[in-house]
Amino acid sequence: MDKIGIIKEFDKLGRIVIPKELRQRFGLTEEVEIIATKEGILLKNPEYELIKK
Repeated sequence: MDKIGIIKEFDKLGRIVIPKELRQRFGLTEEVEIIATKEGILLKNPEYELIKK
């Protein structure tokens, strides 16, 4: 797989936008799991579904 490098700035609320091309390429939909690792931050599709009570 080709490496893709994109630099994005945080907005005033600490958010970034994941470009549509990357969301489509990796099948990211409405939810994303955020995992902190030694190498950095990993974004992936959740392996489970969150249910509101």
